[in-house]
Amino acid sequence: MTTGANQGGFEDRFRVTRVDRQPIKPERRYIVLAYDGSDPHAQVALEAYADSIQAENPNMAEDLRDALRCPQAYPAQHD
Repeated sequence: MTTGANQGGFEDRFRVTRVDRQPIKPERRYIVLAYDGSDPHAQVALEAYADSIQAENPNMAEDLRDALRCPQAYPAQHD
């Protein structure tokens, strides 16, 4: 399967909107990662992120690890 994750470059494909409708600071930058297993590199990146925030935010780290173990248990986060 050919996807943007395994072919092409870093391009503008997604728009991020906060669910609480609060404004996003213009200098903020976001990357969207599919952790459903379709992009194994995204899973590695999220595991590394969970490791990185473990001491500062253990609840988020555990939630991320749980989402990687069972992605269908979490909201799809898209329309």
